[in-house]
Amino acid sequence: MKKAEEFIKQLISIRDYWLNESRAETAKDKVDGFIFSMLVMFDGDSGANDFHSIELTDVEDGESINECDCLHETFCRLDK
Repeated sequence: MKKAEEFIKQLISIRDYWLNESRAETAKDKVDGFIFSMLVMFDGDSGANDFHSIELTDVEDGESINECDCLHETFCRLDK
């Protein structure tokens, strides 16, 4: 359970950061910021989890969701 607790604490930390971020003017800005930060964490580009990626795998077909380590970039591209 230790890994699960660490993961949840990391998400809580990111949540709290975005709830208190004054430059995020709207609720959408805060939610988008949280999503972006969470995806950066999954990609392994975040200090929240000591800069290592978290592998996401589709359990139905075994395919890696973040094989390219660019989920946060994909989010920015698709959220236009």
